Amino acid sequence: MVRSGLTAARVAVHLALVGGLVALVGCGKSSDGEKAALPPPIVTVAAPVERTVIHYEVATGRSEPLEQVEIRARVSGYLKAIHFEPGTEVKKDALLFEIDSEPYKADLARAKANLATAEADLATSDADLIRLQSREATTKTSYDREEDAFKKGVGSVAARDIAKGMYDEAVAGAKAGNAKIKQSNAKIEEAKANVRNAELNLGYCTIKAPITGKIGDKLITEGNLVTGGVGVTTLLTTVVANERMDIGFDVDENTLQRIQQAIRDGKIKEPAKGEIPAEAGVAVHGTTYPLKGVINFSDNRLDTKTGTIRMKARFDNPDPAVGGRLLAAGMYCRIRVPIGEPVKSMMVPDSAFGSDQGIRHLYVVGAENKAIRMDATTGQLEGDLRVVNSVEVPGEGKPRSLSLEDKVIISGIQRVRPGMVVDPKPAKK
Repeated sequence: MVRSGLTAARVAVHLALVGGLVALVGCGKSSDGEKAALPPPIVTVAAPVERTVIHYEVATGRSEPLEQVEIRARVSGYLKAIHFEPGTEVKKDALLFEIDSEPYKADLARAKANLATAEADLATSDADLIRLQSREATTKTSYDREEDAFKKGVGSVAARDIAKGMYDEAVAGAKAGNAKIKQSNAKIEEAKANVRNAELNLGYCTIKAPITGKIGDKLITEGNLVTGGVGVTTLLTTVVANERMDIGFDVDENTLQRIQQAIRDGKIKEPAKGEIPAEAGVAVHGTTYPLKGVINFSDNRLDTKTGTIRMKARFDNPDPAVGGRLLAAGMYCRIRVPIGEPVKSMMVPDSAFGSDQGIRHLYVVGAENKAIRMDATTGQLEGDLRVVNSVEVPGEGKPRSLSLEDKVIISGIQRVRPGMVVDPKPAKK
């Protein structure tokens, strides 16, 4: 009897649990069987901004010095002194290095001594030539006299022949004297050249800056042997000009043609023939382009491998009262070319755009607060605003411009899908 009572109790508990589960399931559904509706997502909306902007062709590149020089020795010797601080600016002809000059002073003294010897030899040759020319004149007089006597029948053949032989010998001696004079003059010119070469080598012992610019590190220290001359020589340091800088960049063929067409149409005004106004900025400038310069170089052919052409724009790089010059060689730069006059454009925050398979789009709130996706054709970025040239609903093929009445979703587009009802909140001004 006890066992039968326990079984009945267990059955009663099971029935109670099943009833509770049924009640819970019933509470999770509405009376009509539908799920409870979620609230629409909250988004921030704002009207487009109308501004007058200039359209640009944009590129990136790196700064390049107008001049850069590797400082190498032209003579060999031991480095005696270094006269600059690495990383500072130096003026043209500033003293940079000194090589031990004593061996070259000795070479110069030797060359000057050889020149003096050659000049003394010339003086001796001059005196000998005068003596030989005098003997030539004397023997000629004797020969003329004997020849005249022979013709008159009062002179002998032997006397005439002797006089002629002496005269011929004197003529040959005078010619030899003239040749010795030429030889002495040649030795003097050779000695002068040796003196000049020795003077140059002595001058090369002091190495000066060939240009004004910023000097690099010293690549050798005092006391080391420097190899100069031609061939494998010792690199001492480098100097790059930095008062002005070129920014080298590559543009594709289409960009090049648009720029050239803008010039032909008069949309780009050339300050001088072959110059195109340009603006540039570096990382510290954010999205602005405060540097003003001109494009003054375009290569003579496109690179067929990349489809681009090399161009360069030149900018002043002034030395400020505090700190260093803005541009350094090899610095990454942004560059742009203004095209035409300023035009009115509609702009929205760049953060309002989404991207789907490379197509940029944004959302506009339409009737009944429904989100409408619009594919956008965009232009340049000005600060945090981007130009919107036109928009269209995908598949309709009816592009239009944004208007000031459009309510563009500028925040919360990650939660939005086309046709979804949203809860728009105006952006704080």
